[in-house]
Amino acid sequence: MKAQHKDNRITLLVVREAGRPVRQLQLSKPLALALPAAAALSISSLVTSMHFHASRSIAELEAEAASLSLANLRMEMKVADKDQTLQQLRSQVTELSEEAELIKDKLKSVSELEAELQSLIDSEEATGTDSDAAQDSASISGNPPASASGNAFAVTSAGPSAGYRAAALNAGPQVSPAAAVASLPAISFRLGAISGAISSTVTPQVGGEYIAVYQDDPLGMVQETRDDYEEIRSLLDEMLASLSTTITEAKEVRDAEAQLKASQALAEKARLAPAVIWPTRSKVITSSFGYRSDPFKGISAYHSGIDIAGSIGDPIYAAMEGEVTASDQMGARGKYIIIKHANGLETWYMHLNSMTVSAGDKVSKGEQIGTLGNTGRSTGPHLHFQVIKQNKAVNPLGYVKP
Repeated sequence: MKAQHKDNRITLLVVREAGRPVRQLQLSKPLALALPAAAALSISSLVTSMHFHASRSIAELEAEAASLSLANLRMEMKVADKDQTLQQLRSQVTELSEEAELIKDKLKSVSELEAELQSLIDSEEATGTDSDAAQDSASISGNPPASASGNAFAVTSAGPSAGYRAAALNAGPQVSPAAAVASLPAISFRLGAISGAISSTVTPQVGGEYIAVYQDDPLGMVQETRDDYEEIRSLLDEMLASLSTTITEAKEVRDAEAQLKASQALAEKARLAPAVIWPTRSKVITSSFGYRSDPFKGISAYHSGIDIAGSIGDPIYAAMEGEVTASDQMGARGKYIIIKHANGLETWYMHLNSMTVSAGDKVSKGEQIGTLGNTGRSTGPHLHFQVIKQNKAVNPLGYVKP
């Protein structure tokens, strides 16, 4: 480049590639000076702009980094809270598991007591069945039951088991194990939800609307489960106490009934021991054998038997084993039964209210043959009992004592 001082122009030589001509550019001096300044100014503006944008980007990045740091801090706090909650959950679930084991033990105890109670019921029902059969046999054979007056426990017609069942029903509030564990499904559901909250993954459920119950408050769910366990434990304690009381009272009833049966058996054995037994429960003799004043005519008359007082419907028993030769009704005798015995004697039973045997029947000693009444020539309920020997009336008190 060379300067031409005449016109203040500056010639620029542009050397291009080899083989190509050189070009000349003539510029005025001010323009030639302005071009580098403009270039420098453009470069400076570009640098300034880039610096501004870089500063702004850095500020935005720093703000974003601060936000991320805050979010990270919050996340760490949540994770810490979650870890603490999980630790509490694990601890409480462990306690619940221990309580569940205690409840299982109590349920086992309840089952054992129920089995013992059922065994008592079965044995009493079996005894009651045997007793009912014995009573039916007694009603056929005529064996009178001993009086139960004065005993602490009365045996009803339903059999000994009836008294036991009454004691079992009156032993206090009965609670079924099924009722005690009625809330276990809800507990199991909540325990399942707790396990899901503790585990890191949750298996998707398919097949209906999914409602995440309790998932927002696992600790509250644990507390509800603990309350349910407490209620079940209370019910089980009540059941154990009730069953224990019932079994104790049932055993007392069973022992009392056994004693009563033993005393009845002894009384029946003693009653059947004599060769001739007393024909009715009452032992009150209102008119003896021999001559007496006739209650209708007021004159002396021969009385061929003894009169035994009683109430209408009292059982009448065969004094000895034999064959019924008459079971009929006659004006003065009323309803009457005659039994012929192997030793040649006959026993007569008159003024009966009803008769349960017929002529030709074989009867055993002590078998019920009818009931006491007031039929025929009679002034009140009583049994006329007489003994015939060789076709002649003899004093019954010579063969049997009240």
